[in-house]
Amino acid sequence: MLPYSGEFCATANYQLPITNYRMNIPPGRILIVDDETNIRSGLKAVLMKDGHEVQEASTAEKALAILSSYACEAALVDIRMPGMSGTALLREIRRQWPYLSVILLTGQGTLESAMTAVKEGARDYLLKPAQPDVIRQTMIQAIAASRRRQEQTRLFDSLRTGLQRLEELPAAPPAQHGRQRPLTVGSLQIDLQAHEVCQNGEPVPLTPSEFQLLVVLAQHAGQVIDYITLVQLALSYEAERWEAKELIKRHIFALRQKIEADPAEPHLILNVRGVGYRLATVS
Repeated sequence: MLPYSGEFCATANYQLPITNYRMNIPPGRILIVDDETNIRSGLKAVLMKDGHEVQEASTAEKALAILSSYACEAALVDIRMPGMSGTALLREIRRQWPYLSVILLTGQGTLESAMTAVKEGARDYLLKPAQPDVIRQTMIQAIAASRRRQEQTRLFDSLRTGLQRLEELPAAPPAQHGRQRPLTVGSLQIDLQAHEVCQNGEPVPLTPSEFQLLVVLAQHAGQVIDYITLVQLALSYEAERWEAKELIKRHIFALRQKIEADPAEPHLILNVRGVGYRLATVS
């Protein structure tokens, strides 16, 4: 019989019935850290039933060596181990891999140890021996939390990149007194004051959003403008990268219908895959 065969376990965050542990997420990558071989084997067998990829380490030092090359999403860590303790390992994980969810294991749970676990940044706290369904639910929730943190980091980095690109764009020309000269790019003539567009001398009816989008592209003709910047400058809207891409794509489609000879084979507004759009300087 495996050491995690059915006994009840107290857990700090455990609230749902154990029969509801399944969540609609793909299996993850888990590291088990415990100095007892039978404990590691039992935990590994339980978690591999759900399809998780599981690595194991007998000490905190070995765990750090594994983590340096193993893209782990959650770790199940015993508090009491020879050498570096589980709480010391937790602190090091939080420093180097902050997205990784850590569950602490102990055979002698106290209020003080539970408070220490929370203070150090553990996601959860389990008492040995743990019921298999509790372990499985806890680890699935930990993997989901890790993936949320990684996605939030990725979106923040995308936003920061977009803002950096915005700062690098040429400054807007100073305001001029009197009537501004029309903006001309290839066959397009854009009257900024009258909000009118002509193509080869023929008027092109545009909505305000389409007009502003064309103005932004024309002011930076030949340059690629990313999705976030286009949404900011043309629509005065703050959006995440995926949202900006979908939003601007609809406006580009409508604009192409009005100024491209063949919207299905555009020659004026060109798509730079995965980055943004640019306006060709020659029709």
